[in-house]
Amino acid sequence: MKPRLSQDVLAILARRGRIDVVRTLKSFPDTDFSINELARAAGVPVMTTWRAVNELKGAKIVKVRKVGNVRSVRITTDASTLRMLRLVEETDPQKAAARSFANMVSRNDWAMECRLFGSISRGEHIPGEEVDIAIVYDDGLASEEEAKATVARISERVLNETNVTVVPLCISTKEMSRKGGLAAELRDKETIWSRRL
Repeated sequence: MKPRLSQDVLAILARRGRIDVVRTLKSFPDTDFSINELARAAGVPVMTTWRAVNELKGAKIVKVRKVGNVRSVRITTDASTLRMLRLVEETDPQKAAARSFANMVSRNDWAMECRLFGSISRGEHIPGEEVDIAIVYDDGLASEEEAKATVARISERVLNETNVTVVPLCISTKEMSRKGGLAAELRDKETIWSRRL
């Protein structure tokens, strides 16, 4: 059965700061945040974060427990709730990291396109999972070593900014033009950026 978003959950997520709070919690699935820490990490005012946590707790999207005088918050581990949240792409830190990565890669003249593959492209990922991205590069403009070194630096930057690991795979335009092999597998994957579009 396909997960569904209730009107109540949509109403909560539509309020200011809620998406930022959920995306931050999903970026750090094994971290317990105080309200103040979560507010800082999400870039949301403390009172907005406090209200968001109360609403998200009521919707069973977050877990809250008391540790001394502090409320400790983390994302739910309930599989059906996490599947439901994937329907709201803005809450997905992996998709946000993939878009950020693709945007940085696109600044290189040798980059032709970025394609998602693996569990992210199938929509079967969980918080904390790595993002697999194939980068098609023009081997007439850059060597494989050059492309790999550049995307490795970009991947490191995205990890530092989002706490999401991007695993890049460089494939030349020459290799992508072949009929079988890896190219055939990648052709039907989701293109998140293309110079041709």
